[in-house]
Amino acid sequence: MSRAKTGVRCPSHSDVILPMQDPYMTQIADGRKNYEFRKYCLRPSVKRIWFYRTAPHSSITHVCETRFARTRNAGDAPLEENGLGNAEFNNKHKDWDGYDFAYEMVTVRELRLPITLKEMKEKHDFKLAPRGLVYLSKSISVSVDLNQQKLEKLMLRMAQIIR
Repeated sequence: MSRAKTGVRCPSHSDVILPMQDPYMTQIADGRKNYEFRKYCLRPSVKRIWFYRTAPHSSITHVCETRFARTRNAGDAPLEENGLGNAEFNNKHKDWDGYDFAYEMVTVRELRLPITLKEMKEKHDFKLAPRGLVYLSKSISVSVDLNQQKLEKLMLRMAQIIR
């Protein structure tokens, strides 16, 4: 989404906002879904995905640390099949057609104070709700201390290593 549509000034290139509907956000938050699948590749500089939960929430509610995109090109290692959608991604299920990029959710943090659409408009220069990929406004990144947010889940793989 261009600046003209969102109004966002001074975007961060390490953080993006992606819209997310339920039940998918709940599945990420509770660790059942450990990859987010997209039809496009994020910039390699992206380290965090901020999820804007669509109505009825209409708020940024979670932030996930991620890694470089995993792909399913010839010769690529498959994803571990320990999360929702991973096997379908690996097997190129027809419902996953075009979803060639998988972003691992390394950590999941729930914002203690969700950033509402009203706040996004009034304080962070948004004109509309995010309907697609938007780079995060620096005004949001400086206003939220990630270390003070609720750490929901580490990825299932990380939990298995700790055990």
